[in-house]
Amino acid sequence: MATEKEEFVTKQYVPTGEPLVKNAHVTIYRVRCMKEPGRPEALLKLYHNKNVFKLYDRMMHLDYTEWPHIHNVKFFDGNTLVVEDYLKGYTIQEIMDGKRKAKAKYSEEDATKIMDRVCEAVKAINDIQPELVHGNLKKSNIFITNGGHVKFLDFEPADPKKPRFNLLEFLGRLFHELLTGREPKEKKVSYQGRYKKVIEKCLESNPDKQYSDVKELTEDIEEAKEMEFEEEDGETRTVGIPYVLTLPFQGTILAIEWMLFSFFIQKDMLQSAGLFGGIFVVHLLVFIWRRAVFLHKEDVHLDGFKLMFPIVLFILILAAIYLGVGALIVPIT
Repeated sequence: MATEKEEFVTKQYVPTGEPLVKNAHVTIYRVRCMKEPGRPEALLKLYHNKNVFKLYDRMMHLDYTEWPHIHNVKFFDGNTLVVEDYLKGYTIQEIMDGKRKAKAKYSEEDATKIMDRVCEAVKAINDIQPELVHGNLKKSNIFITNGGHVKFLDFEPADPKKPRFNLLEFLGRLFHELLTGREPKEKKVSYQGRYKKVIEKCLESNPDKQYSDVKELTEDIEEAKEMEFEEEDGETRTVGIPYVLTLPFQGTILAIEWMLFSFFIQKDMLQSAGLFGGIFVVHLLVFIWRRAVFLHKEDVHLDGFKLMFPIVLFILILAAIYLGVGALIVPIT
């Protein structure tokens, strides 16, 4: 006679193939719910050595739309088995990874729509009494269905041994990434649009200056939507590059060094040519490194044209200098 566990896995919820995910923490199967009308598809998640039965049993009976519908939950041999709806769509982590790969980002309007839905889902969960805590909230656990609905995945109880999760900071970082394609670095906001102050307040280190709750955050987002604001095109923005790191300043010094190198190489004065050639190379590498560090610190990303055009132009100038010096030293006859 089949055990309760065998009955659960092989008769009620039958896997349709190999595991979709299998690691030390969880094994996930796509299954058929054999005893439910229409035998719908679902996911069977086996959480290894983890007892989250009470949490998921409560979620199953609450049955909120902010998480996948839970068909069943069991606890066997130290493992929790959860059967939940099979959703079609992508996590925010998957969406943002795809956009970064394609060098694309959301429009301000679409980013705000997603943020609105995430905040509404968070508020709905926060209103549940007694409190229901998602102790594992991250981008890979926020799912956007093909219909545009937000669902939270893979709940865990809050760990009292870990620092309390800063929900408002998480939402600010998420909003920044939706708007720009990347997270803020060291709480430094590179986004320059109408929602900049909203994000800055989410990331505020002083709790007294941060939002008190998600409701206050959503109110400020709605208010910012009504602001008259002229969006900047692409990635262009003023970052106040120090003059010593500008291409015109450093380029002039490099051109003089290259001119001296060209002169001595044309004269077959190899020792002097090697000296100024070495100075030119070291100076060029130091300049590239210092400028890259500054732009990275300011979180500035240049598109391909803006990055390559000055380099190509500089190479052409150096070639012209080299040929020009050669023409002066060895006049064309």
